[in-house]
Formats: sequence, structure tokens, C-alpha cells
Amino acid sequence: MLTIKGLSRIHITLFDLEGKHGRIDGGMGVALKYPRIVVNSGNCKEVKVGKIETSICVEEDYEAHVGLGHTTQYYLSVAKLASELNFERRNSHELARLVGRGGTSGVGVHLFDRGGFVVDGGHSTRVKDSPLPSDYSSAPPPPLLLRVNFPWYIYVNIPSGKRIFGPEEIKAFRQNASGFDELARVVLMEFIPSVVERDLSGALEGLWKIQGLGFKKVEVSLQTDTVREYMIRLYKMGFPSGLSSFGPAIFTFVSSRREGEELVSRFGGWVTEPNNRGAEVEWS
Repeated sequence: MLTIKGLSRIHITLFDLEGKHGRIDGGMGVALKYPRIVVNSGNCKEVKVGKIETSICVEEDYEAHVGLGHTTQYYLSVAKLASELNFERRNSHELARLVGRGGTSGVGVHLFDRGGFVVDGGHSTRVKDSPLPSDYSSAPPPPLLLRVNFPWYIYVNIPSGKRIFGPEEIKAFRQNASGFDELARVVLMEFIPSVVERDLSGALEGLWKIQGLGFKKVEVSLQTDTVREYMIRLYKMGFPSGLSSFGPAIFTFVSSRREGEELVSRFGGWVTEPNNRGAEVEWS
């Protein structure tokens, strides 16, 4: 039997939906050990994702449209299973093109292969000339710029909030967003160096600034008061938080599992290690 042990992810932000410097999109995110998608080569159901058709059994799964990248991770897990069964060693970039993912953010695609913390470089405006979500974009996955092991535990919570996808997601991408120039400076000169240098306070300070800039400000504004109140309560406790993609999942970084469990006891949710390996292939 063949088993693919996948992952989930938090998406921290998109960088640029204006495209005035020749590229659009761009993003960064972190792979999570839990929750995850686990599929094997059983005959529980026939599935078709993009150009891939195969039979699978789903051992572990998690909710879609909550901000944890379910669609991309499920599609890639199924495609990886089919590929390995045919003795084809395709990487996630090749798989993503087969199943039509990575047309906006490449974060989920690169994390599937490599895990950790990744930054992608977005799409050339010669390839993609306007902002669209991945479900409606035919652009190939963007290039990987940076990948490092992520050094901290991640606290995640899914408060009562909106699940934004489909036509509502397209409408959001067409909204006017501002603050992209400032966002780029915070990302490049504060958040990314803090992750690389393992400076937790610097990363959290940058994360909180990101929530009020660029397209992330739009995503936060579209969520419910409940979600925003959770974020403020965490901030007041000394844990600046972020909205993952459109949410309603929110997250923050903690230095130990014990610290994360204290947040769980107060607010619910869960604490997880980062997945610094990527998806796993197991034969048994």
C-alpha cells in the first residue's frame, strides 16, 4: 500500500496585487504538521483532480475554506499518490500544473515538497496581468525565492467567521488595496530577516503590521467582528496574530508547546509544530 502524508499551511500574506513593477502576487507561508491530509492507495472512492484520476482512501483530512490551504494540499496529495503509483517521480511544481494549482500563491505548492517557511516571487505580468485567486487563474506556480526551517511552534484557532471563496473571493481581489509599498518593506526588512535570525519578537511585530497593509488589510476587513476580536485579545496578551489567507483561521507563533497550550486553555484552538520536511511518501 502507498500512503501520502501531506500537510496544512498558514499563508501569511500576498505581497503585490498592483503589478506596477512587472510582477504580481508573491507570498510567504509556513507548513504545519497538524492538521494534515493522509491518503492511501485503497479503493474507497474514485476521484478526479485536474488531469489526474485515481482511487484513494482518505485517512486524515481537515476542513476546506478556513484558510489552511486545503484545496491545494488535497489536490497535490492525490496527484502525488497517482504519480508514485505509476513510478513517476514528479515534484510539486509539475503536479501543480497537472491539477491547476499555484496560479496565485506558490506557497502551498513549494511547502508540499519542502516544508518549512517559504517565500515565492509571484508571476511576471507577461504571464498574469491581473489579480485572480488560484481557482480562476491558469498561470503556472511562481518561483521559489527562499526556504528555511521554521523555528517556532504555531498556535492556530478557527473562530466563528466567514468562509470566503468563489465569486466572493473574486470580488475581494478586485477591491482597491493600499499600502503595498510599506508592506514590501515590512516583509523584506523586518519579517523575513526575523524568521531567518530566529528573532521571535521581531517576527511577531512584523506580523501585526502586515495585518493593516496591502491585500491582507482587505482580507482582515472581510472577516467577522468575532475573528478580529480574537486577534485583538491575543495581541493584548502579548501575542500579535495574523489571519491565514482569507481566514477565518488565525495564528501566532510561540516559543514552546507549553506556551501554546496556555493559549489553547484560554481561547481553544490548537498548537502544532511546523512541518519542516514536506509531504512524505510511504510504501508498506
